[in-house]
Amino acid sequence: MNFNKFTQKAQEAVVNAQNLAEERQHSQIEPLHLLAALLQQENGVVPQ
Repeated sequence: MNFNKFTQKAQEAVVNAQNLAEERQHSQIEPLHLLAALLQQENGVVPQ
């Protein structure tokens, strides 16, 4: 997986998902971390 091929918003979502996982002391990123990151994004792929 080439992270640089992701859109800017997708890269931000993955980084934010990683931060959420770390904050909760989880050892890996789960789909719920990514979903939460996507829902928190402004002007992202998920409409507000």
